[in-house]
Amino acid sequence: MSALPVLLAGTVGVGTQNHQAEMWAPALAAAGLAATVVWLPTGSEQAAIDRGRSLADDLGLALQVSETPDTPAAGAIVCLRGEARRAFAEYAVAQQVPVLLDKPTLDSTTELEAFAAAAGTLPVLPGHHLLSHPGFTRVLTAVRGAEIGLLRAVHADMVTGGGESQADELRNLGVHLIDAMRMLTGPATVRLQAHGGADGGPRTFLGKTDRGVVLSHHISRACAGASLPRQLRLHLRVIGTHGFVDADLTKPALEVRTVDGTTAVPYAGGSAVRHLQMFASIIRGAARPASASDFVTLSRALDGMAESAATGTAVSVTW
Repeated sequence: MSALPVLLAGTVGVGTQNHQAEMWAPALAAAGLAATVVWLPTGSEQAAIDRGRSLADDLGLALQVSETPDTPAAGAIVCLRGEARRAFAEYAVAQQVPVLLDKPTLDSTTELEAFAAAAGTLPVLPGHHLLSHPGFTRVLTAVRGAEIGLLRAVHADMVTGGGESQADELRNLGVHLIDAMRMLTGPATVRLQAHGGADGGPRTFLGKTDRGVVLSHHISRACAGASLPRQLRLHLRVIGTHGFVDADLTKPALEVRTVDGTTAVPYAGGSAVRHLQMFASIIRGAARPASASDFVTLSRALDGMAESAATGTAVSVTW
């Protein structure tokens, strides 16, 4: 089967982070996808143009800086924010180009509402690649198949080392596990109390759904640095009436020991490759994600968590 052509739109990241170059582009071939062009919107800052040119050169592609792309593609991986993201949604709808949207919730709820209105029913997959991690998909199967009985509790724990700290780590990193929780509980109203870190942003919460499922979540960054972030702990414990299942989402990985130290090296493709394989299925019409309005639902829940951490009071959120 020939590789599906995809457009790489934008290189916006967190600080100096560049998911387009560091995560998505290197995983394309293994997922049966091939980049055709790197595109940036007119008016992009020089730093963005430099990043785009570097990525295009590395891939042997052209860099386009224009109002809209003029290279046909079957899908688009989008690392844009705000108005540029919303404007791209209009182009994608007109061309019927499914979108993989990197870090959706780093836009505000208002911005996401504008994006969702522009995207309509266009297939838009969030870049939350942990949802495609084989450990998580197996947990989801166990819950939905009642292998552990009725769901009673979900505990999620993420500790990151390295990378660049954000004022709102919940919308940057914690959202990955919160989205996983949503998948496990299904639609729910959650009464919760959140607590913040030293910068005031929410870091933990404890809550219960309207069906009595207890939820707890923790996100922290053990240290910050210029290097890519490394997950020190990424763990889910899911408890049912007839058993429980633990998932270490830093695996599968091999422990490699050298004179320089010990490193965990992922194998079997990793969650980014598997997420891009899901995107390829969406492009082919074999799968379909929730509509872009689902990002708004998720963002409003994150807003509620931030409110709880700021005020010290319990809130109800719906997801």
